[in-house]
Amino acid sequence: MKFSILLLFILTALTAHSQILKVDKGELDADSANYFIGNINIDFNMNNRSSSADQDITFTGLNGKADLVYMSDKHAYILINNINYFKSTGGPLISTGYAHFRVNWLRKKSFSYESFSQIQYDDGRRMPMRRLLGSGIRWQVMNTDNSQIHLGTGLMFEYEEWIDSEVDATIKREIWKNSSYIGFDTNINELVTFNGIAYFQGGLDTESDIFRSRFSGDFSLSVNLTNNLSFNTTFSAQYEDRPIININNWVYSLTNGLKWEF
Repeated sequence: MKFSILLLFILTALTAHSQILKVDKGELDADSANYFIGNINIDFNMNNRSSSADQDITFTGLNGKADLVYMSDKHAYILINNINYFKSTGGPLISTGYAHFRVNWLRKKSFSYESFSQIQYDDGRRMPMRRLLGSGIRWQVMNTDNSQIHLGTGLMFEYEEWIDSEVDATIKREIWKNSSYIGFDTNINELVTFNGIAYFQGGLDTESDIFRSRFSGDFSLSVNLTNNLSFNTTFSAQYEDRPIININNWVYSLTNGLKWEF
């Protein structure tokens, strides 16, 4: 399964906005149709910041993204891919990744519709599989030359597998959830853009009789270096109030890198 996600990422990169961050880019040319937009972003981090001279701890991380959007006359088709590898001295090689496909039906209207699916894994949090499928409505709150704001809400079905090391078992869950988000995209000036999206996903776990909620967000600051190349700083975070297994509720990442856009 991990190989399939990696293969999908590579194929997208060869043919060539975190979730849905750059979907609205196409609406800057809302009257145009039948064209592709996308970006490829690769970040590499390595450091040996040890706590003392006796400890030689090295951290290595690689993050890759490949996003592709096709704008037809009426609809937008979005494919988003993200994969990470990271390792520290003495620790295992850990990888995470997802592939997300979304269609924005009737994209030119203030109120439109969305359908989406996703496949995901996270070795570090002992989640070998997450699949989801859903649909909803989308409201374009504001759409000017410099800024866009949009809201969305819908229903999705989520299937998850978690490895509980305490009992050496795989726990499976199927949960219907509400999925809502608010996103924005603004041009601070001719060179700097700032965009972000914040999600709420929650539903009743009927097997455990518990309502489980997930809050997540992705925020990106881009500085244009050329027409196609920019320096990108991205902050991502996720909080789960009642995780299925005993893991850290709160995770985040901060990355810097170059992005090629077309």
